[in-house]
Amino acid sequence: MASPDDESAQPPSKRPRRDAEPEVDAAEPSPRVVLNPADCDLDFDVGGGGLRGSALHEGGFAYCWSGARATVGARGGGRYCFGCRIVAEQPVEMDPTTSGERHLCRIGVSRGDDPVGALGESQHSFGFGGTGKFSHQRRFVNYGVKFGVGDTVVCAVDLDSKPMASIGFARNGEWLGIARHFDAGEKGLGLVDAPLRPMRWGSALFPHVLLKNVIVEMQFSREDGLLPVDGYEPWASAFSQRNSVFGPSFEQNKCEVMMMVGLPASGKSTWAEKWVKEHQEKRYILLGTNLVLEQMKVPGLLRKNNYGERFERLMDYATWIFNKLLTRAANTPRNFIIDQTNVYKNARIRKLRPFANYRKTAVVMFPTPSELKSRAAKRFNEMGKEIPAEAVNEMTANFVLPLSKDMPHSKEPFDEVIFTELSRDEAQRTLDDMQRVLPRNVTPSYGNSGNQKHYSSTYAGTAAPLDPSARSSMPGFYPPTANSYGVGDLRSSAATFSTGVHTEGNTTHGQTPCSVRSFRSPTGNQHGIHSSYPSAPNQYQMPSSYLSNSNQYEVRASYRSTPLPGYGQSTYASRRNPSPYNSEMHQGIQAPMSSRNLYRAPGSAEAYVAPCYAAGNLIGRPHQVLSPSTFPAHGPQPAAQWVPNQGSSRSWSSDSYRPYYGQ
Repeated sequence: MASPDDESAQPPSKRPRRDAEPEVDAAEPSPRVVLNPADCDLDFDVGGGGLRGSALHEGGFAYCWSGARATVGARGGGRYCFGCRIVAEQPVEMDPTTSGERHLCRIGVSRGDDPVGALGESQHSFGFGGTGKFSHQRRFVNYGVKFGVGDTVVCAVDLDSKPMASIGFARNGEWLGIARHFDAGEKGLGLVDAPLRPMRWGSALFPHVLLKNVIVEMQFSREDGLLPVDGYEPWASAFSQRNSVFGPSFEQNKCEVMMMVGLPASGKSTWAEKWVKEHQEKRYILLGTNLVLEQMKVPGLLRKNNYGERFERLMDYATWIFNKLLTRAANTPRNFIIDQTNVYKNARIRKLRPFANYRKTAVVMFPTPSELKSRAAKRFNEMGKEIPAEAVNEMTANFVLPLSKDMPHSKEPFDEVIFTELSRDEAQRTLDDMQRVLPRNVTPSYGNSGNQKHYSSTYAGTAAPLDPSARSSMPGFYPPTANSYGVGDLRSSAATFSTGVHTEGNTTHGQTPCSVRSFRSPTGNQHGIHSSYPSAPNQYQMPSSYLSNSNQYEVRASYRSTPLPGYGQSTYASRRNPSPYNSEMHQGIQAPMSSRNLYRAPGSAEAYVAPCYAAGNLIGRPHQVLSPSTFPAHGPQPAAQWVPNQGSSRSWSSDSYRPYYGQ
């Protein structure tokens, strides 16, 4: 604490009245100064008539700092102060942290265009924290004393001081001295003797609080309970002295939400951050896990190679927090940018459904594959971690380019779709090529097939015997396909799946095949449907083959069969195909076996042969097969029975594939 004999420790003398100041009509009441719900973090709650501030603290929110500014800032001159009383601590569970890290408060001022969650850490802000430290531009120095629940801290700003303005604090009525002098002129913060910026709030200092699991009550006038520091006037006096500037406000019917769309490392966050800086008048909130991690303010959390157990735990918190904030955002009149991959069409529709009154824009980041690979490598060099290839392939398989709501067959709510790099046509062609060479075990999700005219189509179908006479011999229901591009977990009633040009069955020892009906796409694309059905502990399996066009990319899958007595075994080799992040061509993979129900029923093999393509392992069954294969012989068939399978179904699609047969 500063010495009372120190000149800086003494508050300035009372400010004389300026003769040139215009009189204010005494009958006209000044607007109240309160916390601004349009200038705070999304998890910050304003209550108590605009004077009480707190933040969400459940779960992962306990790790987050949350800030808010007042509705009125000061510029041009004057000596003003405001108070903050720490009312209570919020109960939290934060392991492993010390008690001193759980309940904190920082009080100060910031220019209205500074980040609201960075009090004392940004270029144009000054803060005094409960740990007894004063901070500016992330430099923390010892100042004053610690404070906590029950204490009242008053922040005092002197814009009349020459040649430099100053800021100081008092705790419970005790003046702690000047904390810092700063340049308020045109070459400094631009508060005094400087023109107004286009965004007026960028030309004034605003009262600012930053909270971590505490509740505060603000004091901007004597009516609020403020006891001004000697020589300073309540912050609300800036109205009468014509030194006030209002902060931002929003009308919900004029707000917008932008949704980034693109694969990992495609440049979404970089573009979004640049857009926010170039459109500060919009005051976008960038919704993403990076925002949450920044609010946690964990030292070194995002440094390279800092991906231990603690990081993974905090990332789990960040994901949970993001989902909570997204729900909260739809009821808050602000402008938002949702910074995630958002490649799944259904997920986009679900996320945007609550934003009914917002203008909605999709921003598609789709660079060339070579540029995507380069950006992924750069991010790995910077952060020391890459997204697993399996996850990227899954996203690539399910990537559907967004459509604006005025385009034919669109079910998405976008008012506008912006392609920042490749055009729509170029992006679609590139995406088709990327999906065509995906590994065999990558499965597009149900309901996420393309909704774009001339690109892809979706058809309904069920897995069932092709011969009606055989259907009566099979008990129960017929299982649906669960995935939009292929056979998935076989469960109950009919479902939809995407276009195909073949059916397939798998007959093992004591089993006749259950085929999948298919449809020919009007677009000419051949979306193959592939699945292999394991059954009894002893079985013999062969993968289906795929009709195709000429000049195509070969995709193979690997299935090792379990030998039946006397029947031998067959193993089908595989080669991994390149993903956007992996160009190695000779990595062996084991494709997952498939699904839950296996149909066994007596009957002729011909009852299960598809009209356009027969794929099956019909052991010992003489019939016409439209693709080359080899079948060992075996004895009579046992009686029909149901046998549950292990594992989950996998499938994939492409425009065309060459059939592969191996031993």
